[in-house]
Amino acid sequence: MNNLQDIRVALLSSDEETRRSALYLLQDIPSHDAQAVLFTAMGDDSWRVRKEAVELYVNSKPDSMSVEQLLNLLRNEDNAGLRNSAAEAIIRLGSMSASLLMEMIHDTDADVRKFVIDVMGAISDSCFVPALLQALNDPDVNVASAAAEQLGALGDMKAAESLMEAICARDEVLFRFSALGALGLLAHPAPVPEALLRLADQDILKKAVFECVGSISDETSFKFLLNGFSCRQKNSRAAALKALYKIYRRSSAEAQAKLRGTLQLFKENDVITGLLELYEPRDGILADALLWTSDVTRDARFIPLLLEAYTDERTADVALSALKSFGREAILEIIARYSNLDENGRSGLCILIAECGYSGFNDVIQRSLHDVSAQVRRSAAMAVGKLGLITLISDLISLIDNSDADEYVEAVASLQALIMINRSAILAEVDHFCSSTLSHHRKVAAALLASLGERDRLQLLVSDEDPQVRKAAVSAIGDNKIDASGSMLTFALADEDPDVRIAAAHALGNLGDNATVEMLEQALRDDDVWVQSEALKAIAKIDQARACLLIKTIHTVTEGLLMITCLKVLEEIGGLDSEEIIRHALQSSNRDIVRQAAKSLEHIASTTTTSSN
Repeated sequence: MNNLQDIRVALLSSDEETRRSALYLLQDIPSHDAQAVLFTAMGDDSWRVRKEAVELYVNSKPDSMSVEQLLNLLRNEDNAGLRNSAAEAIIRLGSMSASLLMEMIHDTDADVRKFVIDVMGAISDSCFVPALLQALNDPDVNVASAAAEQLGALGDMKAAESLMEAICARDEVLFRFSALGALGLLAHPAPVPEALLRLADQDILKKAVFECVGSISDETSFKFLLNGFSCRQKNSRAAALKALYKIYRRSSAEAQAKLRGTLQLFKENDVITGLLELYEPRDGILADALLWTSDVTRDARFIPLLLEAYTDERTADVALSALKSFGREAILEIIARYSNLDENGRSGLCILIAECGYSGFNDVIQRSLHDVSAQVRRSAAMAVGKLGLITLISDLISLIDNSDADEYVEAVASLQALIMINRSAILAEVDHFCSSTLSHHRKVAAALLASLGERDRLQLLVSDEDPQVRKAAVSAIGDNKIDASGSMLTFALADEDPDVRIAAAHALGNLGDNATVEMLEQALRDDDVWVQSEALKAIAKIDQARACLLIKTIHTVTEGLLMITCLKVLEEIGGLDSEEIIRHALQSSNRDIVRQAAKSLEHIASTTTTSSN
């Protein structure tokens, strides 16, 4: 296949790949001769063939005469694929087709005019703005609507005034929809003409007008939008509320205060019922606007909505703050609905009581400690500690034997918090836990003894028969820095269980005692690599220079996890010596080590750059 006729024949093949491959041969044929074949291929049944034809045409760098012929393909009514391919090619050519496009915007065929306008928008050149402004007056509403949309997409602020005039002059709903959307993208916040606001008298345009006003108006539209709260259509009410909230956020402090004062008059008004129906967590702006409205009006009917919003991570903090602003009224309202609350609601009630520090709701917290939901029990356990509810210690302890790990942790944390309120009560419980045959009870004892500062009794647990208890005791010593000399912990470095030795090394790092470095160095020879790694990290916490010296000694004979730990430690230490060792690690046959070395060098480089700036 070496001539144009052969290529034409190949393009008639039923095989898609044959047709597509034939197009490649056009690269060796003068563009003027290949043009007709490319135009034919642009109308092929296969999108892959069409795409290839467009690519070849654009790369052929066509002249203005060829582009004019390409534009004429937009008139083809029988082959949508051909029209779309021609449009794609024109868009790819960009501004070189601008003058020809602006001539075609006056074509007698409305469909062609609309197609041309869409192409102008896709090219996105400001030179098209005058032509698009003229097209706002096109007799065909579809053409005028397309012109409005593309003006909005081009983002030329100077078009805003013409759009405003056209919206008022043309009464077609389709055009007004398009133009209002475009205007919302262009205009600077300012008073909105009354004629535009009156468009909201048409139910079908209410939502579009509210959305536009929210983008282009200043605080002069507050009253207009507040009236929108009473709209019959739900989506129009939502649009009015969101628009009001958007304008509020960009208004002056004085204007904001005035709006809050007006909005507070809606408390206990029937309008609030219509707003409560709007809540939709997936609509972020709407949800935020409703939370803001609840905080301003302090209408108790918002409380269930706020409780639901509290269960959403994105709005939890704002919802909790709003609930707090209602005071005890919110608590009483929620309690009145308690039987109908789901686990999120019951959990939120416990948290609200705790966060507000309210007394007199012990019965609610006690009931929640025995709730069927682990989530609710965890929240109740937190509340016991935060509120200092000593009378609920026995109820709290009942959670210790539950299977939920987070519940166990929350219960222990609350028992620790209660030490400051009634030390003797907690000591009594510690006696019970210490003597228990259940290892998880003795683990609780370790945590409590550390918080109590009971060094001698804690030391007994370091020698417990259960390694998990020994580990808990060692970790508690380190976390609370009970053992100033580290003597109990150095003993634990020789424990038969590697997890205990790891915990001991970590705890010694937390203590930061130079006297323990020698023992930690010995742990570098431990049989377990995790112990070795934790010992090295502990040494680095205590004495970075010593850690660097040790790494220099061992890095050439170290592999695996310990070497990766060496690199991470050097990354934190930095300096030329660290960089040299890290660069040497790039030669390792272990891909994980090479990956960590590259990451560490990148971190050091970025840190150095930041410091120099």
